[in-house]
Amino acid sequence: MNNLIKPAFFVLMTVLVASLAIVPAHAQTGSRVRVNVPFDFSVGNTPLKAGNYTVSQLEPGIIVFSGNDEQQSQIASTVDIDSGNRNQKLQLVFTRYGNEAFLNRIFLDAYGDGHELRRSKKEKQLIQQQVSREEFSLLMEPAH
Repeated sequence: MNNLIKPAFFVLMTVLVASLAIVPAHAQTGSRVRVNVPFDFSVGNTPLKAGNYTVSQLEPGIIVFSGNDEQQSQIASTVDIDSGNRNQKLQLVFTRYGNEAFLNRIFLDAYGDGHELRRSKKEKQLIQQQVSREEFSLLMEPAH
């Protein structure tokens, strides 16, 4: 009987290792992209200056924005979303109210998986005041 258990265990382990090896790369943390944001914007309640940023997923639900200056770094809590578009571009999606821009969604891969930020108190106030709004995006490039 012991001779039957060893081959079965080997087959089970082989299947397990093979299935882990084909997990899509987009499900992994550590995605890093670069973007030049040519305007001041807010990530949640934190205002950030225009500039070059590296955007990375630290772990599920946690995105980090790192600027050239350590003071220009911010950690954001997000909710995972699916755009339904499997040819999604690497991009940041902003909403501008008047002259204030807020980061709303982040797409770090081309599989349609994205990250949505919660609206800040300031953004909610602007929505209530019915300030004109415009949604737009900036494309990002993979960081090497």
